[in-house]
Amino acid sequence: MTPPCLTVSRGAPDGPVALARSSTLNQSRADIAIIRPSPTLLTQFSGERRLSVRPLEVREADFDAKFDADTLFYDAFIGIRGRIVLVGPPFLNLRPALEAATIEAKPSGRVCSFELREMDRHGQIHVVAPDGTDALVITSPLGRVEVKVQPSEVDVFAGRRVIFTQSRNNDLVWIQDWVRYARDIHGADAVLLYDNASTRYTPEDIADALGAISGIAAIRIVDWPFKYGPQGLDAKRFWDSDFCQHGAWEHARRRFLEAARSVQNADVDELVVSADGQSVFAAAEADPFGILRYRGRWIVGTGDPAASLAPRLRHADFDTVQREKLQRRFGVLRRDVLACPAKWSLVPSRCPDKAQWRVHTVGHWLPALRTSAAFGYRHFREINDNWKYARTRADRYDPAIHEVDARLKAHFARVDWTA
Repeated sequence: MTPPCLTVSRGAPDGPVALARSSTLNQSRADIAIIRPSPTLLTQFSGERRLSVRPLEVREADFDAKFDADTLFYDAFIGIRGRIVLVGPPFLNLRPALEAATIEAKPSGRVCSFELREMDRHGQIHVVAPDGTDALVITSPLGRVEVKVQPSEVDVFAGRRVIFTQSRNNDLVWIQDWVRYARDIHGADAVLLYDNASTRYTPEDIADALGAISGIAAIRIVDWPFKYGPQGLDAKRFWDSDFCQHGAWEHARRRFLEAARSVQNADVDELVVSADGQSVFAAAEADPFGILRYRGRWIVGTGDPAASLAPRLRHADFDTVQREKLQRRFGVLRRDVLACPAKWSLVPSRCPDKAQWRVHTVGHWLPALRTSAAFGYRHFREINDNWKYARTRADRYDPAIHEVDARLKAHFARVDWTA
């Protein structure tokens, strides 16, 4: 099929849901919609299930309940390179059956060629189909299933500087402040947020909260209800089953962000700082390869424990950072051993097609291995609901291990936290 023109389809039951503007919203700015993918589940048509590669002896008691054995594809949609893209968890034991599949386009009835891509905790099928295809019929040893094809949304973010994230149950004011900071410090003018089955509010509530922020031209909330997946045993071992966010990142890239001017990957509890106040978007755009990767440092609560853990605290209530603990690596390079794993910002059009957007790096792309000393991010320990472990607490300030983050405070002073 030919690459689509940059238009957005609205109103389909499984497609974008446009929101009516309340009188409290600025009518002249944000294009806001909620996107609901059209997943394909094995239980809909097959007795087969995805099998984990993790050894039984290192699976926690609730591993099977957390593991996504059922989702074959998170979504299928029109890509920008003249193909339909199906994204899902890794195929693993299902791959031989999919390699033997026949894919038929509807309504034309044409049999399509396709390419399987198995990635880190993620799988894709790229299908060459004729113009006007609105569904694919996949027939394989797994069974027969019809997959609805969703429209592309790349026009929504074309030319925009986009901040994107996956979130579950973060306070709405935290999400608002995360956007305000990226807007005023780095020039973000669009937001893409994957809501991973929040229970405290609805995607519509998120859209209303973001719609109240000025200076944002485009907002998409993706209703992403999939299992997050079992995490690793420690920092390095058995990271093999947390499929959800890897799927969200490639879905974001392929359905929404291919034509964006630049994008920033960050969690709601992470804010990017620069040495000289420069925009991280501008720096990525000026980079010879179009990517910046940078490490993080923890921002912690200090002082009175009760005050530090009081409700309704916001990013700007914290300005104390852990001091760096520098050690030599390989006897030569000095590195902060307390640093948080790297995050990145990049220009999508300059990222190779077969590179993979991951949480902490971009796979199969050598320039993504570099890290920048001019940028870093601050990881706010107390901006968290303790979903992963009991993280929030108050430290007594100790000048041997803490320091006031002057750079962060200077950034905070430039943010309008009310608009």
